[in-house]
Amino acid sequence: MASLKNQAVTSVKLTSVSMLVTSILQMGQLLILGRVLGPEVFGLIAMVQIVIQFSQLFLEMGITDAIIQKEKITKIELSSLYWFSIFIGFVLFLILFLMAPALAFLFNEPSLTAMIQVVGVSFIILPFGLQFQTLATKKLEFLQITKNEILATTIGVLVTVYLAVSTDLGAWSLVYGHIVMSLFRSVPWVIGGYRNPKTRPQLLFSWTAIKGFVAFGLYRLGSTSINYFTTKVDQMIVGVVLGSVALGYYSMAMNLIMQPVQKLNSMINRVAFPVFSKIQLDKSKLRKTYLLITNLLTSFNAPLLAGVLVLAPFAVPVLLGDEWIGSTIIIQILCLYGLFKALGNPSGSLFIAVGKVRWSFYWQLFQLGIIPVVVFLASLSGSIAVVAVAVGLLRMILFYVSYFVRIRQIIGECLSELNRLIAKPVVHSAIMVAFLYGINKLLTSVEPIGIVAVDVISGILIYGVLFSVNQRDLASEVKGFFRKRNAAKQS
Repeated sequence: MASLKNQAVTSVKLTSVSMLVTSILQMGQLLILGRVLGPEVFGLIAMVQIVIQFSQLFLEMGITDAIIQKEKITKIELSSLYWFSIFIGFVLFLILFLMAPALAFLFNEPSLTAMIQVVGVSFIILPFGLQFQTLATKKLEFLQITKNEILATTIGVLVTVYLAVSTDLGAWSLVYGHIVMSLFRSVPWVIGGYRNPKTRPQLLFSWTAIKGFVAFGLYRLGSTSINYFTTKVDQMIVGVVLGSVALGYYSMAMNLIMQPVQKLNSMINRVAFPVFSKIQLDKSKLRKTYLLITNLLTSFNAPLLAGVLVLAPFAVPVLLGDEWIGSTIIIQILCLYGLFKALGNPSGSLFIAVGKVRWSFYWQLFQLGIIPVVVFLASLSGSIAVVAVAVGLLRMILFYVSYFVRIRQIIGECLSELNRLIAKPVVHSAIMVAFLYGINKLLTSVEPIGIVAVDVISGILIYGVLFSVNQRDLASEVKGFFRKRNAAKQS
């Protein structure tokens, strides 16, 4: 048990390192591509990325989760799954190749046809190494996973950025960079996997041996596909209805808001599941822990997004260039979306911990029926600002609908306390914003980069003082929360 605990702790540390490094690389790539290529080309890149990420779900088909979940797997099962994954990769390539003209027509961008067809090559490459990486994950061999992930991401980003800066390839830079990254992501696993007799696949196939895995995977695929679609449908509709330039502005704004929020939240949410699982039969403890996590998320995200609200007019021209100034208002509006998207995340861990997995699936279906309609109606205005307002307000409404329909059924009635815990950091952040706007009025002769530096330092100090005076109890509660997490790991 102690050995397993040490492995788990090491795995979390290595995963955090990998996530931090790859996040920095991806954010750097995002800013450089945006600055070099401009909104229209970046809109094309966003379209290609939507196709890549959605197709990636079908490549894995949830089978990776099935391999990790099953305690013992036979050689014939592993061999059959390996060749099945390669077959799925070829099928995906053919589907993308044939559907590329239709997708390009849908987005009204003829140049997308060739890009989608070429990027589909990555789905032939990736399956060859996917199972070996999955088996390493199952064995908690995260050191090798971290090395391979950082290597592949670094080379992919460097190739993409080099092509974007040094050539006239434009959006094709991402296509070639993605293929190179796929090669470096797959080849090290293929070499290591075929060298090891225990993981080397045999030349045999049995459908009977894997049909249980495929059935499990299809259910997971349905859930993850719906979740991805509800997350990306706004960008799809903006691209189809408003065009590549509008999508470029909108996609850049959404990425700048959600990348730091998602990385920050994943570290907090990672500890939520084991704690929820440990106390799943105690409604009062579940309620207290859920409210603590919500308070914690608000206390981190509210000042972060409030800072973005103030800094966007100064930071966007510095980081991306003057042609991106049109995205400033979109970034500011989407801060509301980012806050309530973050606050909705812990509910997933809560429902899984108490065995209500279907509730999450049905909730995704409900959102699938609501979000596309709202985004489409908003896009008919012809303004991406209206779309941003619509998705922000909708996300806030869905947070409270989720509370009334799902969350209070598990943790009990606590709306007033929930609102109080959200309101306090939001009010502190509003005070911080008021001070920063006052400071900026005194800095009219200062360069934008100087204003950004002053605002960051001032914002941290102002919010820090407000937090220490009015939320002293949160620090002690967080310590208790992590003690529960460690107890859950030991169990």
